[in-house]
Amino acid sequence: MALPRLDISEENKDGMALKRIYFSGLAVLFLLLIWFLRPVIVIQVQTLNTGEILYLREIKPGYTFATLIRHSVHLTPVYEYYRIDNDGRIIVTGTRFQDLGWGVPSTFEDDFMFENNFMVIKNMNKHIEFVPFRISYIASPHLLLDDCKRDIDLAAMFDNWERIDISAKKEPYIFYLFRGEKDVFPEKDKKR
Repeated sequence: MALPRLDISEENKDGMALKRIYFSGLAVLFLLLIWFLRPVIVIQVQTLNTGEILYLREIKPGYTFATLIRHSVHLTPVYEYYRIDNDGRIIVTGTRFQDLGWGVPSTFEDDFMFENNFMVIKNMNKHIEFVPFRISYIASPHLLLDDCKRDIDLAAMFDNWERIDISAKKEPYIFYLFRGEKDVFPEKDKKR
């Protein structure tokens, strides 16, 4: 017994073609949705008083930055180092300074060593929500971004006692796209 032959009319062919286009379009839309909703890590610097965003950039886990001040009593440099982890959290990784005394730790729970005339504390690995950084002309504050290769002289840009907050977080890529990258800091690359 022979099986009946299926006759696909022109009308059915058009309907099948429309279904293929429809499902292909849905698949592309679904992939785009996944792409735009994927989480990215961003670093943000903003002023406390006005909330103005000064710096906003997508970064990869492991991104490092630092703060630098001149100690108000000893007048020597004090560095604090930070790293962004896989979850978009800020981790204090270490500090470097030249003098003990007022405002400087006298006991250390972390790895301590002397290196190039500095006392260095490494492997601190303490999570913090954000870095509040007060601008003081006495302290001559600097922000070292982009793996500490970019030096920003904050005293030249802000009023005395103004505060900036540095934070990092994960957010959907589409949120980052709508806000866009922002960088008001002057270009000046200098390794310290």
